[in-house]
Amino acid sequence: MEIKKLLEKFSHIVSPSGYEYMAEPDITKIINDDFKGVFDEVYFDKFGSCHLIKKAAPEIENQKKIMFDAHIDQIGLIVSEILDGGFLRVNSLGGLDLNILPASEFFVYTYDENNEPFIFANNPERKIPAIAVSVPPHLKKTYDSSNNLPKLEDIYLDTGYDSKEELEKIIKIGSPVTFKQNFTNLENNLVSCAGMDDKLCAAVLMLAAKSIKNPDMINAEIHIVLSVSEETKQFGAATAAFEIQPDFAIVLDVGLSRDPGVDASEAFEISKGAGISYSAETNIKLTKNIITLAKDKKIPVQIIAEPTGTGTNAESIQITGEGIPCVLISVPLKNMHTFNEICSIKDIGATVELVREIMENGGTVND
Repeated sequence: MEIKKLLEKFSHIVSPSGYEYMAEPDITKIINDDFKGVFDEVYFDKFGSCHLIKKAAPEIENQKKIMFDAHIDQIGLIVSEILDGGFLRVNSLGGLDLNILPASEFFVYTYDENNEPFIFANNPERKIPAIAVSVPPHLKKTYDSSNNLPKLEDIYLDTGYDSKEELEKIIKIGSPVTFKQNFTNLENNLVSCAGMDDKLCAAVLMLAAKSIKNPDMINAEIHIVLSVSEETKQFGAATAAFEIQPDFAIVLDVGLSRDPGVDASEAFEISKGAGISYSAETNIKLTKNIITLAKDKKIPVQIIAEPTGTGTNAESIQITGEGIPCVLISVPLKNMHTFNEICSIKDIGATVELVREIMENGGTVND
């Protein structure tokens, strides 16, 4: 299916870190509607990660298992206090860019008093809009330039309710909060929305599996994991890797885009293809093999060095069990951890091609 259409579907999935169970119905619907028959097995594990498995051709001896990981959780907020006047105080779920919080639009997920109070859902009838309070510039105090970043404890969400008592009937301490979804098409085949980190990579993995040319002839068992909790503790990827015990893992995540103010050595150019990292968290030999495969297939890739760490699930997967060789593939992303993350459909298409080639050649790519 068209990349943009699938990406828009994924953008409407609600999966704040720690509340990923809210996404299960929408993920299941996408699989049933758009990927029927693509996977041999689909299930959600005890921790909440979604597993999509394609089995190797039965005649293949000494079959290898490859884990492809993309985290499905997104950054968000959690209600920590309900105040008079319909205001909420919040804490963060993952790293938020505090610069963009004032006046940002959110949805607060509520519960039905007649049902279980802490089971939240992505349901239009069970969420209310809220806007972060912004102090007009006319009334702001003068701050030193080194101390003008708002603190999270100073951010309040305005729900529009008049009383604390009315708000407490539908919202409790612990209610999850996400940025309002606003999928937007930009020029030059760019799109933007909240939560592209890392749902766009989940879409990449599923599209790559669907585009395999001879699905009955693949020479390795493919385990796609849409993992939970990456934005907080990386537990989902570690527990899934322990269960699968793959021969190696390919981690997909978004990477910093080379924009003004971003060091070019730490970022990728938008619309120039997938990014691949050399790092202490990745396997050098396997990384070189993937780069060679990309060049042989004329798939554009960009290379950067992340010597001490990548801040991705490669960190936890590589030290799971007896150790798992990892490669990190990144899709460049502008405005990371904001409500308008921007990516290139061209980069997503190139990454789909690369991942498909790895899936089709998985049995030999690490020889």
